[in-house]
Amino acid sequence: MTQRESAMLINLLDAQPLGHWDISERISQFEFQFDSTLVYVQYSKGTSPVPKLEAAQQNIQEAWDDMASACIFAESWFRAKHPEFWQAWDSAKIIEHPLIAYSIYFLTDSYYPCYYIARDPCFEFERLIPDELDLWQEDHIQIELPYFPDTDAVAVRRIGKHQFEMCKP
Repeated sequence: MTQRESAMLINLLDAQPLGHWDISERISQFEFQFDSTLVYVQYSKGTSPVPKLEAAQQNIQEAWDDMASACIFAESWFRAKHPEFWQAWDSAKIIEHPLIAYSIYFLTDSYYPCYYIARDPCFEFERLIPDELDLWQEDHIQIELPYFPDTDAVAVRRIGKHQFEMCKP
């Protein structure tokens, strides 16, 4: 899996937010960015955001470190929706995973963070793969994997280390 396997330390309390705004008459949120992932922390409008930021800080590192596992969990949803792509991906034995967690949300009404997962827009559908009949593995075959849009997305909630559930829409 290619998504951020490096050990990046995330500190919401010292980071400068990208933005802060009201998303409804009752909820405000902060937006942060670490690497290419957005992190949102929501809190009740008219209250101090500090308790929610502190609570999110207690969980963000584990959530960050578990992003790749969240993408693997979400894969079943994508496999059901785009079986042709996944059959081709499996048979081509491509190492690069096509899914990415775009963002991590800490919602006002949940202790557990949610990931917004979709196809990585940088994923290349045209590939060169080794020719299995070439014993020396010198020749490659060019293939085109079936396309699926990066607008297909799913929300996944982290409920424990490597444990997830689908978020209800």
